[in-house]
Amino acid sequence: MTFLSLHKPWQTATKTLYQLFMKGLVYPNFWVSAAIASLVILVQTTLNLPWQWEPIALIFSAALIPYNLDRIADSYLQEIPDPQAQAYFRQGWGWLVLGGAAVCFAVLLYQANPSVRWVSLGGLVPLIYGLPLVPAWGNEGRQWWRLKDIPASKAWIVSGTITYALMAVPLAYANASFTLSAGVTTFFLLIFVGTNSHLFDVRDLKSDRQADVLTLPRLLGVDRHRQFWFALNSLALAVVAWGWTRSLAVPSPEIAIPCVVVNLLTLRLIQPDTPRDVYSIFIDGYLFLPSLIVGLNRFL
Repeated sequence: MTFLSLHKPWQTATKTLYQLFMKGLVYPNFWVSAAIASLVILVQTTLNLPWQWEPIALIFSAALIPYNLDRIADSYLQEIPDPQAQAYFRQGWGWLVLGGAAVCFAVLLYQANPSVRWVSLGGLVPLIYGLPLVPAWGNEGRQWWRLKDIPASKAWIVSGTITYALMAVPLAYANASFTLSAGVTTFFLLIFVGTNSHLFDVRDLKSDRQADVLTLPRLLGVDRHRQFWFALNSLALAVVAWGWTRSLAVPSPEIAIPCVVVNLLTLRLIQPDTPRDVYSIFIDGYLFLPSLIVGLNRFL
């Protein structure tokens, strides 16, 4: 048996697994939604909240709704550069996932306490941010604008809403108050998630330029955008370190430092021409890092 005889079946199997992963997890946004929901574990552990699976499930189902709605809208209004992803949503699969997520979200919300229902109203923002809802009149007649068409707002809306949900939902389920420790943790999560979200604006520079969407990388340029987030990540680590000196319940050094390091490394390495699959798999995937560290600390 030669190397070539083994190489071809291995290559075929790898390609098949890759396609299954993309169509089964990445395109329907299960991968990114699970990564976001996993950050609830960090919040519960950091703030000493009781372990509850419901906020994780609620945020997972809630994240699926705007992500799929936005991708469906983009497949018709702003063509997705990935032809396979474009075909996936044009064929209606996104509507199927969207419907299932909406049902799960509604059931979980119905079973939750009133505080959870109130804080969940913040989910309306990402639900509509990609839809053309605001009319405007110009030389070419009436046009419809989206919230994400506001200069530099797209990724901030995403990361701000995610951070809000990650803090508000677990606190509401636990009937806990928003303390100084929660405030510092919120700021850290905003920078961690915000860096991740804005990296996708680097990926989407070409399509955003064609659609005339003014994102932060378009306004600052890729290099200054990178410097901006280097500074914010350094500030986030400094704020958390201040929390350590005050014995606050904030992300521990074994979590905060790796999160900032992975942000900085990704900022340094990622370019506009980096393959889209790297973003979809690895950039979204590194949001699992805090929960993985928490899990390792519990079992080792």
